[in-house]
Amino acid sequence: MSDGAPDSGPEPHAVPPRKPSSPPRVGSGRESTTAANGPPAPPTMAVASREESPAPALDNYAGFIARLDAAAGRLTPRRDALATALGAAELLLAQNQTGLELWGQRLSLISQLLARHSGAHEARRYGTLRELHDVAAKMERMFTSRTQRIQDVCHSIRERRDQINTSLFELEKSRVKLTSSRMLALERENLRKVADDLSLSPEGTGLGFPDPDLRESLREARQAIILAEALLEVKGN
Repeated sequence: MSDGAPDSGPEPHAVPPRKPSSPPRVGSGRESTTAANGPPAPPTMAVASREESPAPALDNYAGFIARLDAAAGRLTPRRDALATALGAAELLLAQNQTGLELWGQRLSLISQLLARHSGAHEARRYGTLRELHDVAAKMERMFTSRTQRIQDVCHSIRERRDQINTSLFELEKSRVKLTSSRMLALERENLRKVADDLSLSPEGTGLGFPDPDLRESLREARQAIILAEALLEVKGN
């Protein structure tokens, strides 16, 4: 180098090339973990599964009305069967009451005949009449007992039938109340929707052509709907 040349600093040295990073070995821990668990699910799918909207709520009125109808459906065949049994028992009761009445009349007639011939010398001549009197008395006691038993059966059947009829009446009354309340709830919901539609923003009322009284009219309409909704609440309760 000459004395007049500027000093350019140390001479550059060649940089050796870097070795590429070694790839992961087959069977390493990181690879096995990824293979076992599979690729991670996209975040959008995970959020969608967590934020899935719940199932729509069932109509409580429909559920309760269906329950009332099911209870009435189970009681009605029992009531009909009891009505059939009561008809047969009442027919049997009427037949036995007729038999009791007839045997009572026979017993009374025979008793009157025996009273006319109560002498000692006529007792042997009217032995057959006394036998008829004993048969009539026995038949009257038998029909009395049968009539009483059938009356008890009829009373039991009527009591069970009346209990079922009372329950059916209460079920029907509850069904009517629920149906009426359901209709009132629908009316309240419709009125609430109309009131929400009438509650326009100031920007919405200013579009189109000017109408200075529109906002006041909408306010009055909304107040009237709120009063009507309150009346429906009172009537419903």
